[in-house]
This record gives sequence, structure tokens and C-alpha cells, in this order.
Amino acid sequence: MPERPGVFLISCPDAEELAADLASRWGDRVTVCPLPCLPTAAEMAELCRRHAWDALLLAGHAQPLLLPPGFTPPQWAAPDGTRFPLHCCTLPPLPSGTALARQHAAHLRRSALYASPAAPEPTPPTPDQTCDAARRARQDCLHMAVARLRALQPVAPSPLPRQSCRLLILGGGWTGLAAALAAADCGLSVLLVEKSEALGGAARFLPQELPCAAPWDEELPLRLEERIQAVLTHPGIQVICGTELASLTGQPGDFSATLADGSCHTCGGVLLATGWQPSNMSALLGLEECPTIVTAGDFARRFSAGRIPPSHILFLTDTLALERQALDRATETERPHLQRRLRQLHASHAVNSLGMLRLARAVAERFPAQRPASTLLFRQMTLPGLLERYYRKAQAHPALRLARGEALGIEADAGGVRLRFRQAGLGGRDGLTEVTADMLVLPESMSPAGDGCPLPVSEGNRATILPECNRFDGYAASNFICFPYETRRTGIVAAGCAREPQPLDSCAEDAQGAVLALLRDMRAAAHGQAPHPRSGDGACPQFELARCTRCNRCVEECPFGALEVDSEGLPHHFPARCRRCGACFGACPERIISLAGHDMRMGRDMMEAVSLPPPETCPRPLALVLACENDALPALQEAQARWGAQPAVRIMGVRCLGSVNMQWLVDALTGRYDGVLLLGCADGEDAQCHFGTGSALCRQRLHNLAESLEERGLDARRVRLEPTARDEAAALPDRIDHFLECLAALGPNPFVRT
Repeated sequence: MPERPGVFLISCPDAEELAADLASRWGDRVTVCPLPCLPTAAEMAELCRRHAWDALLLAGHAQPLLLPPGFTPPQWAAPDGTRFPLHCCTLPPLPSGTALARQHAAHLRRSALYASPAAPEPTPPTPDQTCDAARRARQDCLHMAVARLRALQPVAPSPLPRQSCRLLILGGGWTGLAAALAAADCGLSVLLVEKSEALGGAARFLPQELPCAAPWDEELPLRLEERIQAVLTHPGIQVICGTELASLTGQPGDFSATLADGSCHTCGGVLLATGWQPSNMSALLGLEECPTIVTAGDFARRFSAGRIPPSHILFLTDTLALERQALDRATETERPHLQRRLRQLHASHAVNSLGMLRLARAVAERFPAQRPASTLLFRQMTLPGLLERYYRKAQAHPALRLARGEALGIEADAGGVRLRFRQAGLGGRDGLTEVTADMLVLPESMSPAGDGCPLPVSEGNRATILPECNRFDGYAASNFICFPYETRRTGIVAAGCAREPQPLDSCAEDAQGAVLALLRDMRAAAHGQAPHPRSGDGACPQFELARCTRCNRCVEECPFGALEVDSEGLPHHFPARCRRCGACFGACPERIISLAGHDMRMGRDMMEAVSLPPPETCPRPLALVLACENDALPALQEAQARWGAQPAVRIMGVRCLGSVNMQWLVDALTGRYDGVLLLGCADGEDAQCHFGTGSALCRQRLHNLAESLEERGLDARRVRLEPTARDEAAALPDRIDHFLECLAALGPNPFVRT
């Protein structure tokens, strides 16, 4: 624990007042250094040597500090190699005229609610009183930052004892081949496992001229065989066909993979390129099996093999009306499965739009005398970016007809197909019409291979699949757009159609990005650090197992499978899997888990660092805000900088709402605060939590805490969780004012200690 921290007050107009307040509270244990700008690394190292500091606090005025490279909390490495605990904080701004007016109105509303009916009319605060409250908020913010800094300790990196630089790629299709070549070019050793007897996957059955490149209106040769030969002859790539993964244990940098043929391999990362599998679209849409109705994948196989005679082919990309009819006919037990398949079909719409346009153009090129050789019926055409040029050029082909409308019914027999559809006309005038063709091609539902990407990873003594496979309709997709290749297992990434339906050119680009993500994970594991979103954080959870009750809540609630139950029933931690979210800390009822700079003592010290003035001058109610450091805290700092700070709140940043231990809330409500407001990422259907399930875990814990608070005589409405995104800074002042008004309506907290 730091004994003599140094505090830099950067561009603070009230630096002398803040320094005097720190001196009165901490004495000579804290040294304050007001500066107009952030010092250089050499200047900071000299100040640390001169004053014998063992920790640093950088406090900025109103705006978050822009730190130069190397200044990365929670520690800073000086040029001579000495490591110092480092913490940064942003002081709330002094109120402007606009902020004074808003706070004056909010205070009047709260005073009217807070006063009893027999009390006299509340006296509105003067501007001087409001400014005094804002100055106290700045001082308390600085005290809380010092209390947090004194709980920080230098974190020594704990690299893995052994590190494998081999990459395991599951799937030898188009994505797997591209990933293998990209990884081998990066210097990695690659093990490519394909369950079939030959490489190539679904790309083997497609026309050999599909990918597009600049100027994005012509097709290029697929060159699949050339890519397969490049993989087979590459000295850094080992290919095993005719088998699949049986089990996977270990952690990034030290995975142990057992294949179905019995062989065992050590690898540092795993890339899922297992691709997709077709669905029976006739059964899905309630159509009778007929040889004249095929899916896009079946048609591509026949067409590439030359088994399609000159005929009129009808391509249908949208089946919305047919889907509604199928849902109406489905029973209650069949409807959930059907809805899941239809969601997968909708996710494949962009691929179907491009793929069926390419097939329709290929048919028109092969049978130019047939007028029309192919008809493409669509309700919405989705072509990303410059591929619109390809669509525009296809419109001019004489043997290709494009029509916009909605299919209403299909009748088919061995002689042909008749389709009724509502054709979109100019000026909103739609008309019912029919079209006949020799064959109907339905869109392809690109379901993930294995119906959920069943990757057999170990959790304790049992095997399971990736947790998100039941959350994203079977796709091994990331829950957050910032980390597109991530699964909820560190060191295991997904690419290609196992992650989301996408065309071949996007799959190749996806494979390269996934390889880079694996390189990042493996490098972080080699240095004993978290890869993301807390990049570079080397603080691992510490367990006091002597006090563990073996409830295993930490194991059950860990979002990334970093904890398993050992043979004695105790939690066993895998540091390379851990992303330092703190969910285990928030889950533990016995509070035996701690992280560097995130433990029970740190939370209590920060909450108790608030110095309350006499009740007659203190703006009541007083609320504690626990803000997620990923989205909510930056949004809150932006709101303070633009619209002024609310002097009746004290802000404490947390790693994630999932890292909030419920004992903190009890301590706050039985200490100095009238209520607690938690700000974090959204959960539920549109979850945006950086750690997957952190916000959902916190909401469930609050639900369980409500009964305990009622037993203590506290209204559960004193604790509220507000989903807050990074772009919702403008809404935060009103949300905070509304929460304070709700606290005022509840009256004073009977447990507040002043």
C-alpha cells in the first residue's frame, strides 16, 4: 500500500484551496504539486525521486486528461524501470451561470419534497451556497481518488510458464484456408483440422468466378484449387482431414486439443472457421417437396456441375409472406424452432441478395439466347458499399430480368413453377401478377455448422459448448461491436459464417482480422495481461481459500469460464482466460476475492472519504453514483464538462456493474448516502456490456438485495440501475435530478451517519 503518494493538480483554478484541504485531511502523507500541464516522464521521475513518492495521482480539471504513451493506469513505469501505482481522476467543474440556474431549480423541487407538511416554505439556496456545495464536491472527489490510490499496489506480471505459438484452425473451407495462410505469413505454426476428406468446404460447389474487386462491377476467378495447394505445400501448415475436435482444455497460450482420431496437440489459440450448413427451405416455408424447387446452394452445385439445361430460372430472395403463412400453420411446440430458423434466414439476407444476383447473372451469361434466362424477384436488395455497381451492371443484361415485389404463393409440379406476387409499381401502385418458370431457386438459410458451433471446451469435469451459441441463434458472435471476432472464451475467436453469414470476399477479410485478434490474445497471455477491454491489466483475482464456503457462485457467474471447480470443490483460476471484469468479486458473498485496486477496503475507504458538513448546510439528499468505466463514466464526465456537475452526488468508477459487490450498497446506505444510482451498459435483448453478462448479473443481484434492504427498514427504491450508453451524456443530468427527487420524496435515510 502506498505510504507517500504525490498528487498532480493539472490546470485547476482552485489548486491552492484543494491543496489546503488535502493537507488538512491527510497531513504530510500526501504531497500536492499544482501544474499548468502534464509533466513529461523525465520531469515526473525527477519529482518522484526528490519527494520520495511511491504512487501518483493525476487530477484534471473538468476534462479527462489526455495521457501520453506509457502513462497507463493502474501503474506507470518510470524511465529507470521503477513502477509506481498510478490513478487518474477528473474533478467536477465549478458551476457556470447555466448550471447554477438548473441546480437552483432542481434544489427547489427536492426541498419541497424533502420538507414535511408542517415545515415552513423551503428557502432556496443562494448562488454562494451552490458554489460552496460544488467546491465540496470537488474536494470529496479528490479525497475519494486519494483513498483509491492508497489501495493500489504495483502489479507484477505473471506470464505463463510455457507458451505455444501454434494456431489451431477448425474448418478447412474458404475462411479456414485464408486464415491458415494469413497466420503462416505472420510466422505462426498452423494446425488445420477439417472433418471432411477434402479441403474447400462449400466453395467447391460454387461457380468459379465469384469474388469481386475494384472496380466492383466484374467477377474475378475464385482460384480455390490454387489456394488449397498453397496450404498443402506450405511448410508452416499441417493439415489433418477426416477428423474433428473431441475436447479442448487449458487456456490461451497453453491449450490442449484432443482430436477424434486420438491425437493430442498443444496450441496457443483456436480459430473457429466451421462454416455453415443448409436448411430444408421447402419444409421451413411449408412447401411440398418438388424437384423444380431448390435452394441457392443446391442450384449452385448443379449449375457448377453443368446439370442445369437451358431454361427459365426464377430466383426469389424474400419470402416474408410465405414465412407468415408457415408461422400461422406451426404448432406451439414447432414455433420456437421455426422462429430461430427464420431469424437465421433473415441474417443471411445480404448474402442471398449478392449470391443469387451472381447466380442469376451466371445463368444469363450461360444461356444468352433464352429471353429471359433468369428472373430475380426481390422485396429488398441489400448490397453493401461499392457492390451496388455490380447490381447496376446486372440490370443492363438482356437475358436477366429484375422485378421488385412480394411473393404471395407458390404452386409447383414436375413441369414447372407458378408464383403469384404483388409487384411494386410507380407512385405506390402495386399490382397482383403471376410468373411461370422451369425452376424456382429459394434463398439459403445459412445456419452455423453443427447447429450451434459445438466446440467441446472443458468446464470442470464436464464438456460444454461456447456460452454465446445459445444466445445468438447459434452463431459464435460477439455481443459487442468493438470486438467483432470475440467469443466468451479468451483465445478462441470465430471468423466467417460461423460468426455471421457473409460472402466469400468478406470471409477472407474476416479470417485475417481473426488471426490478428488471436495474436493479441496470445501476446497478452505471454505477458500475463488481459487482452481486452482492460488491455494491459495484469491484476488477477486473489482468493483467500481458507475462508471459502464452496458455494461456487464465482464459478457460475464468471462470463468467460476463467474459473473451474477443482477436485476439492474450490474455485481454480485460469489467469490467461481472465479479462479482469471483477464479476467474481461482485459474486462472492463471503468477500474473499480481491483485485489490485478493486477490493472491499478500497470501496469502503472511498465511500467514507466524503467529508459531510453540518446538516443545515449540506445539500440533501446525497447520492452515490457507481459508474461503469467503459461507457457510463466517460458519458458522465462529458455531461459534467458540458452542463455542469450535480453537487449532491459522489461518483465512484467501477470496472463493470458485474464487479459491484452488494455489500458496498449496504455500506453506502448505512453510512453517508441516501441512495445509490448504478450506471452501466444495457442488458437484456440489446445487451451492450463489454463483459457480456455484467449488467444482467448486477440486475439479478439487486433483485435479490431488495428483500434484504426491506428487512433492514430501507426502501429498495433507494437503489436504482440505469442503463447508460456512451452517447447518452445529454440525458444524464435529468436522470440524476430525477433520482434525487425520488430520494427526496422518500425522505431522509434513517441510517445516515453525519
